[in-house]
Amino acid sequence: MWNSPPLDLDSFSDFRLGEADQLPPIQPHFFFAPLQDKPQDPILDAIKLAQASPAANPRYAQDPSLPKELAILTTDLGGLCTKDDADLAESPSPTRSPLAFWSSVFERHRQAIVSALLLINQAALNRYTSLYSSKNSTVSWDRLRPSHSTLATTTAFLSEQDDRVFASARYHVRPEPGQKVHPISAEELHRSLQMTMIGTSSRLFKWDPVQEVFMYMWEGDRCLHVQDKDEVIGNSIIQRFLTIGTLLRRLEEFIKALHRRTVKDGPTVYAFAHTLSTVLLYLRESLVRISASDQPDLLNALWNNYGPYEDILLALSELYGRDPEVEPKDYPPFEAHPVKIISTIYEYLASHIERQSAPSISAIFAYILDGTSQKYLYEVGVSIGYGGQPRKQPLRKEEDGEDYDYYGLDDEGEEEEDIFAALTQIQTNFPDFFPKVLLDVLPNAQKSLILLRKAQPDHPLLGQESKHKRVRWLWSELDILAAWDDVEGAHPDESEGMDDSVKEQPSSTPQQSYKPEIEEEFRVFDMDPGDFQAQSALQVVDRSATILDRFIQRFPARLPSITPTLPHLTLLVFHKLLEHASTLSSTLLSIFLTSSNNLNLQLHLSLLRSYLLVTAPAFKSKLLGALFSDAGEYGVDTTPHSMSLRSIRRRPNSSKKSVVKESKQPWAIGLSPDLLEREIWPPVGGDLSFFLRTVIVDALNNGKQMDDEEERRKRHVVVEEAAWRIGFAIRDLPTGHGRDKWLNPLCIEALDFLYMDYKPPRPMDVLISPNILSKYHRIFAFILRLFRVECAIKSVFRMTGVSALPLFPTLVQSKKLLLHFRFIAQSFVATLSAYLFDTAIGGNFDPFLAQLESSSLAAAASSTSISAASTTSRSGRSERHGFSDVFELAAAHSDLLDRILTACLLRSSQKLPGELLRQSLELVLEFCVVVGELSRGRLQEYEAASMVEEVFDKFKAKMATFMKALKGLVEKGPGAVSNVPMEVGTGAQIPTGGMAALAHLLMRLDLGDWWSQSA
Repeated sequence: MWNSPPLDLDSFSDFRLGEADQLPPIQPHFFFAPLQDKPQDPILDAIKLAQASPAANPRYAQDPSLPKELAILTTDLGGLCTKDDADLAESPSPTRSPLAFWSSVFERHRQAIVSALLLINQAALNRYTSLYSSKNSTVSWDRLRPSHSTLATTTAFLSEQDDRVFASARYHVRPEPGQKVHPISAEELHRSLQMTMIGTSSRLFKWDPVQEVFMYMWEGDRCLHVQDKDEVIGNSIIQRFLTIGTLLRRLEEFIKALHRRTVKDGPTVYAFAHTLSTVLLYLRESLVRISASDQPDLLNALWNNYGPYEDILLALSELYGRDPEVEPKDYPPFEAHPVKIISTIYEYLASHIERQSAPSISAIFAYILDGTSQKYLYEVGVSIGYGGQPRKQPLRKEEDGEDYDYYGLDDEGEEEEDIFAALTQIQTNFPDFFPKVLLDVLPNAQKSLILLRKAQPDHPLLGQESKHKRVRWLWSELDILAAWDDVEGAHPDESEGMDDSVKEQPSSTPQQSYKPEIEEEFRVFDMDPGDFQAQSALQVVDRSATILDRFIQRFPARLPSITPTLPHLTLLVFHKLLEHASTLSSTLLSIFLTSSNNLNLQLHLSLLRSYLLVTAPAFKSKLLGALFSDAGEYGVDTTPHSMSLRSIRRRPNSSKKSVVKESKQPWAIGLSPDLLEREIWPPVGGDLSFFLRTVIVDALNNGKQMDDEEERRKRHVVVEEAAWRIGFAIRDLPTGHGRDKWLNPLCIEALDFLYMDYKPPRPMDVLISPNILSKYHRIFAFILRLFRVECAIKSVFRMTGVSALPLFPTLVQSKKLLLHFRFIAQSFVATLSAYLFDTAIGGNFDPFLAQLESSSLAAAASSTSISAASTTSRSGRSERHGFSDVFELAAAHSDLLDRILTACLLRSSQKLPGELLRQSLELVLEFCVVVGELSRGRLQEYEAASMVEEVFDKFKAKMATFMKALKGLVEKGPGAVSNVPMEVGTGAQIPTGGMAALAHLLMRLDLGDWWSQSA
């Protein structure tokens, strides 16, 4: 065969296939219109297409029996016609509503199955008729196409077959395991599930207390099998009911654990347990009510009916950490702090509202938040006097039965500790969802209430408890709109058309309004005697589940547009509390600014400025005469002087001549000889306290005897009480190596043991606190050091005057150096003193007093106007005084002293320049001591010359270093300061500040760099 001739292909050239043998062409079943060669505008094309298409039938959106999602999905399918709808095809409008479409689908499906069952037997047909329901079957989209024949009884989907057929197919593919099969009917399963889903054990399912789950009674031995149901589908249906029962039982166990907690956890824990108990009771009653109308054979329908309750329980289980997947050993610990509990509930509520969860879930969380936070919000309101007054702290044992004078000075230190302890015990930890403006004013408002109760106990803000002043959550739209109108100041006529429950009843109408949830129970108390004819009022009926059901029914599906989010609603709920807190703070501030009694802050600050800062001329003169001396010769007067107690003990007719006692101790130049009378330092005995006391009294009376009662009445009560509020005191300073200079009268720290104390009235010790007074003490100690050096350099001038004997009669250069050093030292001390009182103190304190003066005038003017008195900034800041509360005023007072300390180089951050300034003053005092010892003859001329030269060289070096450090501070400061003096400037007074004031000191001390030149 391989030797056969090759095939001639040319013979096939005329071969043609017949037309009947040609294959049909494959044509596409769809068509896309080609796009035009021009820019496309899909928006306009969609609008034109919508205008060209016929309008949709409005009846489609009015079918209440179909879900909205199903109606949307079948909008296009409703316009399709099947082959059997001949009558519809002939109609001019062949479209049908979605309801008619689905009805025809179900009817065709039922007829197909009935036709198939007629071929089997009549018994099967009867069984199907009794069991068939559109709620218990599944239809695929393939069956919905119009081309599907009504004669077809089955599809390719096993899930659309009869339950028995589907179960048989599954069993054929995956046979049952080796365990024994426990077949049960749907009716028997339903009876067990009815008990299990309310949290109790049943014939088939038991509660496992270890794992806290419901499990099959014969787990591991038998396999539960529902008749006519596939194992997987049956377990899937059962699982939902087991989940509901497990979560209910876990909720119950959690509530029992809450009830077992101690009383010290507070009422919030028990309120939380009560609301959860109410939710548990409501869910059980709802489940029992629904299960009474169940059809046991329709398990698919039952599975769908209980879906919402599973969602509710799953959401609740997340709240207290009892999810189905969490084992008991992994349960999170419960935090009993009220802030944590309420904040957690609020976070879950906000999350569900934001995620648009089912309204029932959001309503239940809102109910839990409302009930749990009610007592806590009441306590927060009471802490600032809103709705009631806080309970007073129990008195100490020695205070029981006694009327305490808060303004007395007896045991004032102990009482002061109690007041500051009460201020530190206020609540500062609040839930995070509180508005920020409220969080800013709440702590200070609590302190203001404590101070107001002591400053003015009969103030109207300290009234009795009021049920109308409560912080309540608002959930209904009518309540929210009414609260918004109240905030915006709506006129009563604008509330027309509003629900009666949110309107205020006129005072002339005796009818009482109640909340809807308690109206039915409380309305009986408004009836006339004898009108009530019903069951005994003593019968206890738990209606908490009914109240919760009404709450859920009234809860809106979404928040009103006026408060679209939960934070907006929260701000509205807390608005009145915020307004009361701001009013309370501003009221206390007005009392301290405009009070006519001893609580006037301006007068107290004037006393502090005059005495503790030594700015009153009379007090300064008396103080200089009592503690210092600028005499040009040394001597201790042993005769009783006018400032001594011995001057009182001695007879007035004593005419002995004064005797000057010569001492071997160095001359503590600049100090009063009376302090060195006993040659003991620091001076002790009654002399010091006596004549220092007379210094204060004489300065207050300006040297006059205030025996006239009429003159004393004209004086303000603050000035009248100043005699025993201001006083000198001695403090113990540390001793040891390098720390005992205050024990040496020759050192500049010799008077550091002495300070001036001030006893403010009891409520005002917040504005004049011990911390603020300590800053006054530091400034006062610096002033005493400066006065000592200033008096010492004056004594040098007296010793080296024209009429005095020359100190260096033979050493001309030493004499010239002495005079030069005297001039330089006196200029330095005088410049520093003028800077201290004019710039550091006056430049900062005077503008502050002027600000308080203007604030007090504004407060007095606003108190006469009702509208102005009731006007408070919504942000919690009072715009009348420039300060939001007294604590901001106290902070401003403290900042004022900080600026003065900074200007005097007394802050801890200015340790280097401050120490250089102290050493410079100490060298000036050392120079004065050397000159004094030379004047007494205790030093030889040549000895004093070398000492003066050595001190001068040290002083120049210190001044050079100090000026360098001062220039560095000025350059790092807030900026250059105008060379124009403060009193020449125009407009309002501007504080010189702290760092900025150092530029004035630098300008005063910069006298041509004399420290870098030779003498």
